[in-house]
Amino acid sequence: MKAYLFPAELVVWIQLLTSVSRPFGITLLAVLHILQAVIYFVGGLALVALGAFIRRGFFGTHRFLHGLVSVIGVVILIVGLLYLGLAWGLWTGKGWAWIVSLILAVLGIIFSIISLIAGGVFALLVLVLDAVIVYYLYRPNVRTFFGEYKPAPAQVSPTTQTVQAPAPSTGGSRSCPNCGAPVLVQDKFCAHCGKPIP
Repeated sequence: MKAYLFPAELVVWIQLLTSVSRPFGITLLAVLHILQAVIYFVGGLALVALGAFIRRGFFGTHRFLHGLVSVIGVVILIVGLLYLGLAWGLWTGKGWAWIVSLILAVLGIIFSIISLIAGGVFALLVLVLDAVIVYYLYRPNVRTFFGEYKPAPAQVSPTTQTVQAPAPSTGGSRSCPNCGAPVLVQDKFCAHCGKPIP
């Protein structure tokens, strides 16, 4: 068994991770939320452990602090779980994940503006990143992936309307059970409505 990936295998893994149906930016955002969740888990566990050490009197601090430090650690662990759930929602194209991501980005913009007014320079980077996320979430292909955007059907005037015979089935395509749009056999999501193809 090989312990490494050849470049061709790496390309296959990248193609699997960035499915044709899932926009690349959403994949990137989901991976970033997973990394964020890991950081919250490590920080939360460290605070819970610190609370246990404080309770045993190792740091010469008052023992009543252990409860406060432990509670903060548990809250941080819960936030990490929420970010992990958000990453899963983004990865699978859940509509609620689009809404939560939009809310978090808008809140980030608001807090960045407040921080800039207070003199924080780092907030400018956060402001720009959150603005890019809001813009990206409103792109039609991203909204379609989350089922938030249904393109309007093309308007055809009655005088130029033509009827086409259905194309013979070649076995390489099928139709979406949700909206009836044609999809390829290898597609995992419908390009028209964004719903998963069974």
